[in-house]
Amino acid sequence: MSNIVNSYTSWQPLEEVIVGRAYTPDYFDFIENVQVRNQLQQILAETEEDLSNLAKTIETFGARVRRPDLPNKDQFVQGQVNGQGAPLPPLTPRDWQITLGDKLLRVLAMQELDAVCNEYETAQPGAVINPHGPTGWDPNCILNGASASCIVRVGHDVFFDNSDFLKPDQTRWIVDNVLGPDYRIHEAVTDGHGDAVFAILKPGVLLSSKHDVNLDLARDFPGWDVCKIWDSSIWAAMEVGKFKYESNPGAWYVQGQTPTPEFTDFVNTYLNKWTGFVAETVFDVNCLVLDESHVIFSAYNKEVFDYCRKHRIEPIISELRHSYFWDGGISCCTQDIRRRGGLETYL
Repeated sequence: MSNIVNSYTSWQPLEEVIVGRAYTPDYFDFIENVQVRNQLQQILAETEEDLSNLAKTIETFGARVRRPDLPNKDQFVQGQVNGQGAPLPPLTPRDWQITLGDKLLRVLAMQELDAVCNEYETAQPGAVINPHGPTGWDPNCILNGASASCIVRVGHDVFFDNSDFLKPDQTRWIVDNVLGPDYRIHEAVTDGHGDAVFAILKPGVLLSSKHDVNLDLARDFPGWDVCKIWDSSIWAAMEVGKFKYESNPGAWYVQGQTPTPEFTDFVNTYLNKWTGFVAETVFDVNCLVLDESHVIFSAYNKEVFDYCRKHRIEPIISELRHSYFWDGGISCCTQDIRRRGGLETYL
């Protein structure tokens, strides 16, 4: 039987993936301000609708989709009533863990992923590496503060974004304790979330963004065709974005509803762990490769889609209407567990 945990690249044929989950609207029934409650619950309902559609799209290509659990609702609500800020939902699994060959590294051991990760460990003993130990989170763990999104796999070559979200000593720990001597290690500094700064669609075909200024793609990927995207298509597609940028700078809003200071204050006060600085994100690079002929994007971008078709890749749209609110794209919301194929050299 082949390994359940098995992935060496971002483009080999996808067989199993985790798709994130947002809180369901009823987790916030306790909010007394009707307008704030309605806007937040609309975001949550539409986010789950979009993630469910993403899961169905993936399944049509034969891959198995797993979803995280949600925390106990009563405990969650009690924490909010007591004035605690809402913890992150299990929306972006690619931030918390990554499959490196036949190992699943839990960079941040999110409780909502415990059940599915325990299944993988039972089926493939030794496959799941959790440096936090059995308690789920160790305040002294060397990987605290790190993000799995700072690692890009290219077969025998692995790129580490040693910057804001991954330190050199954390990279060394991963190399020594997870990868081993079979890999060539590269540094690719992008100031965070390297897998959303450049994306490999298949060997020789690479999407990049305006944040690649510290990378030397010509050196690291000699002879590859690189398409550089300067601005996200979401800026021009407000039906996808949910962040009103022009007439109400800094105001969080839901399309079809008037922005209110109450909703913005609620988000900035209680949900500040959820949101990011969306102006810097190029969502068109944040994609999921199903195989060398099919890639999922969250919105249409003519330049990107023309580039894909040039390389005989079919671009598929699976809308994420609240990418602006979450500051997360398709890649953020997914984490591949198994891809068909083994360890190969591409560079």
